Amino acid sequence: MQSALTVEGVCVDYGASRVLRQINLTVKKSEFVALLGASGCGKTTLLRAIAGFVPVAQGRIGVEGRDITHAPPEARGNAMVFQSYALWPHMTVARNIGYGLKLRGWAKARIAARVVELLALLRLDGLGDRLPAQLSGGQRQRVALGRALAVEPPLLLLDEPMSNLDARVRETLRHELRALQRQLGITAIHVTHDREEAMTLADRILLLRDGVIAQEGPPEALWSRPASAYVADFLGATNELAVQAGGGAVRGGAGGAVAVALPDGPARLLFRPQEATVLPVGEAPPPGLVFEGVARQVTYPGGGFRVAIETSGRQVLADSAWSPAEGSAVRLLVPPAAAHVFAATQT
Repeated sequence: MQSALTVEGVCVDYGASRVLRQINLTVKKSEFVALLGASGCGKTTLLRAIAGFVPVAQGRIGVEGRDITHAPPEARGNAMVFQSYALWPHMTVARNIGYGLKLRGWAKARIAARVVELLALLRLDGLGDRLPAQLSGGQRQRVALGRALAVEPPLLLLDEPMSNLDARVRETLRHELRALQRQLGITAIHVTHDREEAMTLADRILLLRDGVIAQEGPPEALWSRPASAYVADFLGATNELAVQAGGGAVRGGAGGAVAVALPDGPARLLFRPQEATVLPVGEAPPPGLVFEGVARQVTYPGGGFRVAIETSGRQVLADSAWSPAEGSAVRLLVPPAAAHVFAATQT
């Protein structure tokens, strides 16, 4: 099957600075790929290079077998949904959605039929005559999406289109966008700095760091098998303890061991608060790394307690079904599947 998008050895420069270095990416038709990373990592630059808004210093970009590396944006056939939505404020919803079709020379009746179809698909029935200023943020986002989908592009490019929405609306629209993408078989490239958004939407995630791909793969692979300490930390494993690797394993300060493929020596243990467990002292622990500690702070974020534990000279967070007294001795359990261990020199 022909790929929807190929990016081969792409580099992008801003002045004397190289901001993308040897990016390689192949996207299958109907695949949803998220470009994830911190500010300045190069994710938006990569999207804009695919769209044609920034020039490529070297490498090649192809869409459905056609070389578009140096084609202007309007000749690439792709559609983009911007962070600001970029709707025409003086045009109605219907005219905004049909604008790209008008530029392509469609007849008025054909445009009207396509707009009606998209209004129904995007749950915007009855809003065709309104102006963007009369819509909610979520409705404006749907209009921008409708305008992009109207032209049936080979690639739908999404530049953080939900970042301006409040959390509740954003969560709803994530699931709507994912359902719509699957229903229509859209090939989508989505830029976000929000790991939950990437995990929810994407078939595959590219996590970028300093202009290179730090790791790519299905969301569950990055979550459970991060390739580096940076990836683990970015995906929520923000707790860190110093451990010692020896004989193919690391051991907790109070017991337990986890097998590792590391040379003997200092190592870094990273884990997520929600995947660790707080145990009373004296209770026989399940398998995993166990550390003695002191509960320094206990909060209730909902559904259980979150405990700040001082252990091994650091303070880490762990979730708990019970509330230990602040200042009391506790044990911290990091299950084997939650323990991400890297050499001390690895970043």
